[in-house]
Amino acid sequence: MPRRLSLIAGSGALPVHVLAAARRNGDAVQVLALTDRGGLGEVTRVSAGKLKPIIRAIGTFGATHLVLAGGIDLADSDREAIASALGPATAGRGDGALSRIGEMLANETGARLVGAQQIAPELLVGDGLLAGPAPLSDAVATARYALAQAREAGRLDLGQALVASSGRVVAVEDAAGTDALLARVGQMRRRGPLGAERATLVLAKASKPGQPLTVDLPAIGPRTIARAAAAGITMIALEAKRTLVLERGKVEREAARLGVSVLGLVVGRNG
Repeated sequence: MPRRLSLIAGSGALPVHVLAAARRNGDAVQVLALTDRGGLGEVTRVSAGKLKPIIRAIGTFGATHLVLAGGIDLADSDREAIASALGPATAGRGDGALSRIGEMLANETGARLVGAQQIAPELLVGDGLLAGPAPLSDAVATARYALAQAREAGRLDLGQALVASSGRVVAVEDAAGTDALLARVGQMRRRGPLGAERATLVLAKASKPGQPLTVDLPAIGPRTIARAAAAGITMIALEAKRTLVLERGKVEREAARLGVSVLGLVVGRNG
């Protein structure tokens, strides 16, 4: 049965994919944009720090389902407003805040909160080689190590990504995001001792322990492949069934062109 879907759209390509999939599914879609952006057709501009207008818009549309998709950068004023609405315990903490925002909007409007992958399941990473050359066994071992360490970093709410070499973590994502992480690794290779290493460098992306599947799953796109290659990374390890691939055709072409192996792996979970 077609849904009436309110899409709360942040930055990046994910909202475009979700909107296209929803329309293919025959859903009626309302787009509430958190940033000034194109590619989504008719949108209503909203602010993450002002939840009441969002609630009114969703209610007026008569949404049956609700999805948050894309990057959301919260200004200090937005964080203060969210803390006032939700309480200070998780309002400033990335995924915790986003999941509570989603839950609040669902509770207030009666719409069902769903993840982007429930609208566009083709975006989910499977288990196995996704793109690029087949990796050697030692590289796969490094990929498994990197993903396990990414999960541990997620317990500290640091980020969803890190770069590892054989047996050690090189750099961890922080609030600046994956692009900044890759830029730091590139600088380390050009200027520091990392540049002398011959071991495989792996970018790993995994969801945080306890992270809801309805909010902010890790994602990569063709730009990730290009920036990883520029930083000297030859493998990207993704948590299977909990990571999204955007513009998959372009990802496959870039990975083949640049010699970057992209691999989905199942991660053992205790949270």
